[in-house]
Amino acid sequence: MNKLTSTAVALVLGAASFATSVSAEIIGVYLRNGDEFILVRTTDDGLMYCTRVGDGFEMCDGITEQDDGSWSGNRMKHPDMPTFMTFNGKVVFNDTTILLEGCTAGNAQCEAEAWPKQ
Repeated sequence: MNKLTSTAVALVLGAASFATSVSAEIIGVYLRNGDEFILVRTTDDGLMYCTRVGDGFEMCDGITEQDDGSWSGNRMKHPDMPTFMTFNGKVVFNDTTILLEGCTAGNAQCEAEAWPKQ
């Protein structure tokens, strides 16, 4: 484990205070834009959250698992947009990355990001 990853893990463990449920299962730590660590976790009530470790910004905001193994919801947020804006979103995992896609109402405009697993 390199120093950057070790630091990320320490930050992630400290980010547990951002959890919306006392008990959470950590799915993994991912790297957004090369410098933002994202803690991805599920809660006992079956919701998934993607929290930016540095400031607690919540991007997935309680999305639910679908029959195909993806996760989706309509309260996803983009950190570069005003906080009152929410998007329809979908999250898909593979062995090395997480792919997030968020779309405006009516799916008129969509944006996707892939984050590598740390």
